Amino acid sequence: MGIAIATHLARSGYPIFALATEYDSAVVRAWRDRLPHPALGIVIDPDITVYPPEDWTDALARADLVVVAVSTPGLYPVLVKAAAHVPSTAVWVLATKGWQPESLLTPSQVAAKVLGDGVPVVSLAGPGIAAEILVGSPTALLCASRDPAARRLVARTLSSPSMLTMTTSDVAGAETAAAFKNVVAIAVGIGLGLSERFIESAFVRVFANVRAAMFARGMVDMVELAEASGGRAGTVIGLAGSGDLYVTCVSGRNGRFGQLLGTGASPVQALRTIGSTVEGVANTTAALELAARYSIDLPTARAVDLALREELTGEHAAEQLRRLFEAALHPATDDG
Repeated sequence: MGIAIATHLARSGYPIFALATEYDSAVVRAWRDRLPHPALGIVIDPDITVYPPEDWTDALARADLVVVAVSTPGLYPVLVKAAAHVPSTAVWVLATKGWQPESLLTPSQVAAKVLGDGVPVVSLAGPGIAAEILVGSPTALLCASRDPAARRLVARTLSSPSMLTMTTSDVAGAETAAAFKNVVAIAVGIGLGLSERFIESAFVRVFANVRAAMFARGMVDMVELAEASGGRAGTVIGLAGSGDLYVTCVSGRNGRFGQLLGTGASPVQALRTIGSTVEGVANTTAALELAARYSIDLPTARAVDLALREELTGEHAAEQLRRLFEAALHPATDDG
């Protein structure tokens, strides 16, 4: 995602420096040798300079905007390393989605802990597949910040003929939706995967009813968790929630991971097949911990937890799907 956003901004004429972490040696080699990016398959824009971890200082000292696009566990150390060299006037943009392990802090809360409450921070949310941003496919993103000037600045900077940007002050709603949609996408993907094993009718092939019901229940849970966290339902039903959930189900790693579980793969096997971070695994555990903290129930997260503990595999997976379905939907509940 970091290279995708960097490429997008370079196309708009901004001078861009991409800072690689210690896990990005393959990206640095690809840039130096003008080879395709190892994950995205496209040669990095020659106008973008890629710095290895030991050479960040010079680029950060000139930064007006610092975009951080690392996995959730890597956010804290990257912020600590970068903060010492960034001008006090710079605005920070977080493309990280998820809760910090153990502390359950959101990306903006982690940033406030490292940078201080007065530093302008903007969280990106919404449906943004990196490969599509990279090639200039039309995309809409949400810029969430409690700082009006910062969120408007980031929205203007990212805006282009191929990117529509919107703003919100609802950071809690945007970040909760961005994290929990990964959990729901796994649940939806499981239904698709199971259809590959257990559907025999020529007219019923994709468990569409199951997947739609899980999607809907997941949205209800997402709203409840967002509101418990101080967010707004309106944010969840917009780009940050339903929009990002849809694209994750259709094209994202978490949806694909769920599909692999449904076909009978163990979580370890599915992760090996994906070959990169599947945030929904850790997000499921975090969501259940937050549910306990707020005294709410998140049936979708409980259902995915069943699958992650491998209770969905084996000869009776069709019966186990029924258990998952019932756990997520509470079919005996009368909603009035």
